[in-house]
Amino acid sequence: MATLYHYLDCPFCFRVRAYLAERELPYTSAAIERDHPPPELLSLNPLGRLPIWVTDQGRSVFGSNTIVTFLEASVPGKGLFPADALQRARVAMAEELVNDGLLQPLIRLDRELAERAAGSWDMEVYRTETQRVRRTLGVFEQLLGGRPWLVGDALTPADLALAQPLTIVERFGLELAGFPGLQDLAERLGKRPSILAARRPPSTARAPA
Repeated sequence: MATLYHYLDCPFCFRVRAYLAERELPYTSAAIERDHPPPELLSLNPLGRLPIWVTDQGRSVFGSNTIVTFLEASVPGKGLFPADALQRARVAMAEELVNDGLLQPLIRLDRELAERAAGSWDMEVYRTETQRVRRTLGVFEQLLGGRPWLVGDALTPADLALAQPLTIVERFGLELAGFPGLQDLAERLGKRPSILAARRPPSTARAPA
């Protein structure tokens, strides 16, 4: 069986777990502690980053978007990407927007502020990064345009990529109340079996029936 090396608290790893659960793909879960990386990590990914997917044949694929694209192309069955080439490109663009416009500033906020009392926050960092997040949330609200999903008429990996960041923004005083489409999407994703499974990955994980 293929193996997923991942951190339990990483939004990029979460994205892969959600995809695997959504497609009901079995795998062996290798959850890694950040302070105790396995000795084989650098041989699987020279960058030393997770997630890493190791195939049944022992070949490694790393990077959340790369893993999802690989699985979509190599595993039979109905996938999550649209058939239309332009729509597929829009999924990829939305994922890039999640990475650069949400996760980067949220990770910086977490690194700079999370372990400090609110009164000792670097307010310049807070203002800069929260403004960046708000702008990006506004873009996603426009992309939804009253539709239930970001791209096309069905859930895609772009929606899965948004699931975890939308739960993080409130840690830093950002609310989704001003973005009704995103608020609705976050609530629906939060109840989806694949998302629930991705948030509680067992040693060998599979989406619930």
